[in-house]
Amino acid sequence: MNKDLQNLIKLSKIDKEATKLEPQIAEIEDEVNIKIKLQMQSQDELESLKTDTKRIKLEIANNELLINENSEKLAQIDKKIANVKSEYELRALDAENGLAKEKIAFANEEISRLEKELEAIKDKEKELLQAIELATKDIEETKIEVQKKTAKIKLELQKIFDSKEKLAKSIDNKVLVFYEKIRKWAKDTSVVVVKKQACSGCFIRINDKVYSELLKSDDIVTCPHCGRILYIQE
Repeated sequence: MNKDLQNLIKLSKIDKEATKLEPQIAEIEDEVNIKIKLQMQSQDELESLKTDTKRIKLEIANNELLINENSEKLAQIDKKIANVKSEYELRALDAENGLAKEKIAFANEEISRLEKELEAIKDKEKELLQAIELATKDIEETKIEVQKKTAKIKLELQKIFDSKEKLAKSIDNKVLVFYEKIRKWAKDTSVVVVKKQACSGCFIRINDKVYSELLKSDDIVTCPHCGRILYIQE
């Protein structure tokens, strides 16, 4: 077998090792990213609760204003009743009095409901703040673990790249360029074994002429269908 081909087979295996390791770094880093995302969701929920708190306080203030306005109206009605001159005026003032009292009662009910809602929000805010605090601590601890794990993988990758660089120096530059060109689209299937007279990259049977050339020639042979570099397992 051609020496360059032998080295290309080794190089292909090294590239496969690197390909397996590289996604592991992203997967490990996702451990932190997922926790950060959850923490951000809690922070968004907390901001939403703050907005709700402002809205509720404004509604309480409006209802208190309504109570004050109608309390003043009741005081004015009492003064008018003292000087009433007809049954018609008395009935009209009595109706106004009843309506004002209804508005005050409704406003008091609303304030009571809103204050309960506000209390529930405060409890929820407390829970979220505790959750965010715990999440921050957990994220920091996870970051340390992730750094350790990724450092280990990066060290393995560096060893792989070093061995690749060393091996690449022993391969003819034209052959190496040719291999890298195929690798751009074929990835880890740039150099493939022939099984049952078929390319194990595209799985199409190669003709007898190419197969014979592969058996006898010392040159690098490519698949006539997909262009991958072929070899027969010795």
